[in-house]
Amino acid sequence: MKVTVLIRNEHENLKSMFNKYKKPGIRNGSGRRELFNEIRREIMVHSQMEVEIFYPALEGTSSTTATNLINNAVADHRSIDKQLEELSSMNPGDRNFETGMDQMMDEVLRHIDKEEEEIFDEARKNLPEYRLEELGLEMEDRRKILTQLAA
Repeated sequence: MKVTVLIRNEHENLKSMFNKYKKPGIRNGSGRRELFNEIRREIMVHSQMEVEIFYPALEGTSSTTATNLINNAVADHRSIDKQLEELSSMNPGDRNFETGMDQMMDEVLRHIDKEEEEIFDEARKNLPEYRLEELGLEMEDRRKILTQLAA
């Protein structure tokens, strides 16, 4: 599976988790904490795979546009990681937790849009089809390892 397809599938999974989180039934404290932990794990695994495999492959091309996009994407990852860390130390029943979750989810969705529209376009322009497939396989293998470590 091409890396772009794999990442898009993961993005859809995250969006689904966000929608589940926003549903009124999840508003009790323990359900919210449990779903937050699941979202956090998913984002951390996904982020690590991109930073270790996808972004370096794209940075290795001659595209200065790709380099700039990757630098911005890595900054997004850092910001989202910081927000997740702050949310981890909060009580899910706290009003600030809800505000923080909304902000974090909005930032993740903006990142997803930029990645799918701009970074994927650069990847398709600068990496041959076989390399997109190889990167997809590498990321699938890495996901298995990271998921076991995060459990």
